[in-house]
Amino acid sequence: MKTTFNFKKLLILGFTILFLSCDSILEEQPLNQIGTDFFYKNETDALAALTAVYADLKKGNGYYRQLFLSNLFGASDLGTPNAGRHGSFRRGTIESTDPNLPGVWTEIYVGIKDANNVIARVPDIVDIDEQLKKRVLGEAKFLRALNYFNLVRCFGEVPLRTTPVKPGEPGLPKSPIQDIYEVIISDLQYATENCWGFNETRNGYTNNIGRVTKASAHAMLAKVYIQIASSKRTATEGNLGNARYLGIANSAQSYYQLAKEQCDLVLAESGYQLVSNLTDWINIFDAKNGNNPEMLFDIQGSSIVEQGTALSNLFTPRNAGLSGGGFGGTNAMIPNFINRNIDKNDIRFQNSIIKSYQDETITYVLNANSVGYIRTITSTGAPNGTLSRVFTSKYIDRDATTEYTSQQNWHVIRLADVYLMRAEALAEINQNPILAEQDINILRTRVGMPNFSAFGMNMDAFRTALLRERVAELSVEGHRFFDITRMGVYDEMCRAAYGNVDGARQAEDYTWPIPLIEVSANENID
Repeated sequence: MKTTFNFKKLLILGFTILFLSCDSILEEQPLNQIGTDFFYKNETDALAALTAVYADLKKGNGYYRQLFLSNLFGASDLGTPNAGRHGSFRRGTIESTDPNLPGVWTEIYVGIKDANNVIARVPDIVDIDEQLKKRVLGEAKFLRALNYFNLVRCFGEVPLRTTPVKPGEPGLPKSPIQDIYEVIISDLQYATENCWGFNETRNGYTNNIGRVTKASAHAMLAKVYIQIASSKRTATEGNLGNARYLGIANSAQSYYQLAKEQCDLVLAESGYQLVSNLTDWINIFDAKNGNNPEMLFDIQGSSIVEQGTALSNLFTPRNAGLSGGGFGGTNAMIPNFINRNIDKNDIRFQNSIIKSYQDETITYVLNANSVGYIRTITSTGAPNGTLSRVFTSKYIDRDATTEYTSQQNWHVIRLADVYLMRAEALAEINQNPILAEQDINILRTRVGMPNFSAFGMNMDAFRTALLRERVAELSVEGHRFFDITRMGVYDEMCRAAYGNVDGARQAEDYTWPIPLIEVSANENID
């Protein structure tokens, strides 16, 4: 179901309206470009400008310059073999000078800047279909919300800019997270009301596959509410890492209720459905099966020149014919995570890891404990030690010819997450884990697993079980760091995986420092 759709053809045009900037990214001094006052004249301009906001997610080999998922992976309890590159994330010792931060920070704010221009300028366009105008604004607001949601979860209090910058305007100070979440929620509410359905056509215009849909907006809003609810719950219980969430109005219970309602709305939308067997579940991650009915929002990869991603190389072993060669193998799960923080016998885990592979000289076969590979010299069969790490099979692309030509999409949110969020919300609203069973078992049944039972569980035991369900279903998709921080178990999970030295996490480790490049350029940030 992989589709090369119309808005990809607008990418080159879209890139022409991206702003270059100097000094602080928040000061956005436009250089050598057509002025926005001359650009936003008709629907072609509106769509091209919106396409540029999507294109921001694809720059530098994709999804915040290919760094974001590796940062999240390293900062979680999953593990990373590339300690030289992401070692500070693994150890919780990230400094503002860390080289993995600036690219992510800058690209997020470029995306926000371009979204702000669309949101500010498109309403004044007269020569455009009214429903199309609202859809464009809905998609732009979804993308701005996604960018701010990633910022606030990773960095905490950050500068909040919602209008185009004026010449000479200084950088902004940091805003409280309640103000940032207010914008995120407002943007996503607008998106739920004005984005279109999956592949929907109105007045001769089609919501091409790959664009934001009403369902993806509801799902992202549910994810925002779950983030607030669980973070505020744990903060109320004394978790200092989430203390900033105490400033958000209303109770944790009210946000769980809102999350449940949004999940219901997602599941009422057409165009998306769960697969019905294990074989099809494995296939939802096939590089040629992007935008399948389990994916609510993907950032597009393509075999088209300069439209590929680096995703396969980040998560598959180097020179194994699984990712196009190049650097390879940046992220792999470590034995202590597999033994202690996930059910390694879960069918989903066993069918989302690489069981065997070969490089130029060595054959690797998963060991009996599923925590590493037995190595043999391919030409002779002689033993060659072990490799104590395990690679995911979710991002394989055997057709990739270089490290930057994978057609794998970046999976931002998918349908299974919605069921798991609703299960969590139902249990929390009623303080009754049994009410989560139905949604969890829908996911288990589709892959042939026995039912989950919450009989006799208290809420603490349920939350631990839920985290194991979430990581078995969603492993290596960018959710784990956010799950174990919002649930207030960051220190516990990292100590289990890394030990009491590398694994120790303090309250300040729940977010990353703002990069030095921004602090130095923006006099309003301390």
